[in-house]
Amino acid sequence: MTHKRMIILDIASLGIGEAPDANRFNSVGADTLGHVAEKGLSVSNLISLGLGNIRWDNELSSVPQNDAPRAFFGKMVPNVDSYRGSATYREMFDYTTDVRTVSVMDLMAERHMDVSIISSFTNYLEKQDEISTVQVPSDSKAFVELSSKMRTQKDGLIYCQVPDVHILAKARNCFGYAEQLNKVDETIGKIVERLRDTDLLLILSSEAIDPSMDNKTSREYLPLLVFNPNQEVGKSLGIKRSLGAVGNAIAAYFDLDEGKQKKPNFINEVL
Repeated sequence: MTHKRMIILDIASLGIGEAPDANRFNSVGADTLGHVAEKGLSVSNLISLGLGNIRWDNELSSVPQNDAPRAFFGKMVPNVDSYRGSATYREMFDYTTDVRTVSVMDLMAERHMDVSIISSFTNYLEKQDEISTVQVPSDSKAFVELSSKMRTQKDGLIYCQVPDVHILAKARNCFGYAEQLNKVDETIGKIVERLRDTDLLLILSSEAIDPSMDNKTSREYLPLLVFNPNQEVGKSLGIKRSLGAVGNAIAAYFDLDEGKQKKPNFINEVL
């Protein structure tokens, strides 16, 4: 496929209900989306993609299910034994080859594929000098950079983490979180409109921080939405028992495993 491109939008902090091991992480009753929804949500684009379908067993009135979701939808549960958001981020993008564990972004850089990171943090990558990294202080700046990359980067991976909801979650500001998530949803609509036929858009969260709780992080299921412009209606991707499903999917999409390992992933389900 010519100019194959994957865009990942990471709404870090957006959990969707306590994980099976929530008791081990002082997170019983955690539900970032549910508690934020109580303060007022208007997320029509996320609803159209299927965010409400992920919560079919615990539906929210303001985030209902969609009979014909535009994206493939599922949820992931962290496997790493850590409270730290950086640990779940590593779990999401680390990939074990025959000889080592390395970020899929480093693997792409080694093969001279374009990789861009837009976030508020400095990354841990080995190939930092070969990867375009832009630090951003706000969601608005992040989306400006993302728009620019979507214009100029023809293929490869574009990863964008929006910082404002993360900041508001840490500040225990449920009202502010709801307002900002509404703004993120508006921009998601614009991103979807600008996608090419050869694009794949992943909307997910690399960690959970329920602003109604005192924890620095909360142990929750995390959303996964995969939008393929060539597919009219999405289907359920089920539950992924590790965030590593994302790294596996990137490796499969860009043929990074060179046919040697073929780890379980969801790419074949969405193409």
